Amino acid sequence: MTFIQTERSRGNVIHTTRKGLAAAGCVALVAAASVACDPTEKLSPEAKVERAFDKLSGQKAVSADFGFDAGADKLYEALKGEDDFQRSDADTLASLRLSFAISNDKPLKDVKDGDKNGAVTFKLAKKDADKPLVELRGVAQKMYVRGDLKAIAELGGKSEKSKSAKGAKGKQALDELLKKADQLPPSLDAVKGAIKGDWVSLDTKSFEEFGKSFGKDKGTSGKTNGSLSDSLDPKTQKQALEAMRKALMDNAKFADAGSKDGADHVKVTANAKTVGKQVVEGLKPLKDKLGDKRFDKFSKWEDAPDKDVTVDVAVKDGMLSALSFDAAKLDKDAKGELPVTIGFKGGSEKIEAPAGAKELKPQDLMGAAMFAFMGGGGQGGAKSPFGSDANSPFGGPLGGGAQDPFSKSV
Repeated sequence: MTFIQTERSRGNVIHTTRKGLAAAGCVALVAAASVACDPTEKLSPEAKVERAFDKLSGQKAVSADFGFDAGADKLYEALKGEDDFQRSDADTLASLRLSFAISNDKPLKDVKDGDKNGAVTFKLAKKDADKPLVELRGVAQKMYVRGDLKAIAELGGKSEKSKSAKGAKGKQALDELLKKADQLPPSLDAVKGAIKGDWVSLDTKSFEEFGKSFGKDKGTSGKTNGSLSDSLDPKTQKQALEAMRKALMDNAKFADAGSKDGADHVKVTANAKTVGKQVVEGLKPLKDKLGDKRFDKFSKWEDAPDKDVTVDVAVKDGMLSALSFDAAKLDKDAKGELPVTIGFKGGSEKIEAPAGAKELKPQDLMGAAMFAFMGGGGQGGAKSPFGSDANSPFGGPLGGGAQDPFSKSV
């Protein structure tokens, strides 16, 4: 379920962010295997990196914080002209940070098939804000979500599109939605909480079933590849990681880069296209397990630019502490540098389920829509913020259509 979709300009930001994440995720697999040697001997650059990743995987909890190491001016110079990228998009991109964390009751490298004690959290936030724009948390096989709709709507609000009459009407519709939330009946408290930015819990399987009921006429009721419940089993995950690790280890070059700020640095260089092709080739035996949609996403790595990508690996106290690289190397159209850093921390802090989260069911969303359509709480009809009007946060360019205002699911 998506409470609100941002405009295309913000889609550009997320698209660009994904490029950096894909690169970081690929390079982070360089050291999936450990190296056994005497701790007193001088480690080679390659062994130093492998040890650093191995020590990080020995933690019960790992967090990663992602962000661009560049101001808006530099980002705009590198990306202007791409996909209608505007100066306001650069402002937004420079202001964001992305965080990811996982935890378990045992070292992560010791997690086995069937282990259900793991937890994960994802946050997208502005660098100068404490409260995230969006936060997802998976604990004990259950999904929790919260989002600041007003802050999301204002993200990139300085763009030319958002200054238009349509943008102003969209903001007005959102304000109306926030006001109407207080008028929802007690039976729809979960919907009210979601709109207000409170934690709600989701049964992802029920939402997928709900979504399929709308997709039957479109021939989409069959496969569920890539859905939330279609997670890979640990064995397949390890096989996929091994394919990526091998592709990198077969092609990467390692070189010491000295020490800085208490950390040892190693430069890891590999040709993006060469690694991409070998990764895809290594994943072909897993195509059935990965599913068509997921495999198709990986197959795009074959189209990576024919460029060498160098990642600076920082190792502190023997453990990985940061990865830094130029994401522009993965973008054929970039006109300048796009410096990215991902900081890592290990520990044992357990990710907990948020307290007081109400369960949000598909029926609740339908009930809220019906409440609005029937004129509950005042104005209803097509101009309702729950309706399909073009100015509605749940309709037109920002949401679903008239047939299914909730067709977009998380």
